[in-house]
Amino acid sequence: MLEFWFDPKVSIGKKLLFLIFIAAASIALYWYQPLTLDNILLFAGSGIIFLICRYCKVHFAAKNPTGLLYRLLTWIPIAILLALIFKNMNNGEILLPGAQGIAFMALAVCIFSPLSLMNRNTSE
Repeated sequence: MLEFWFDPKVSIGKKLLFLIFIAAASIALYWYQPLTLDNILLFAGSGIIFLICRYCKVHFAAKNPTGLLYRLLTWIPIAILLALIFKNMNNGEILLPGAQGIAFMALAVCIFSPLSLMNRNTSE
């Protein structure tokens, strides 16, 4: 989903442009049809859960990418995100709350993983 944010080959400038774009999209969608603070925090929390699951996948389940643990760690953030999107559906309106929620989740992922912005791993 947001794997390029963690890719050390992607330049810092592109990552910062993405962060600015996501922040602008989040602000614009919030001004158009605001979510409540509780829902914004739920979507930000789903971003943090995405980071935790990604960390666990990289460090604990990377040896067996076809195993049950790896698959669970892949689908848990997606399931939480879909549940929050459908929870915020207003009278059949799913597009704006969903887009705004995904934007806040992506913003939380970018904000709470600042070390990946500066990550410069070298291949051995």
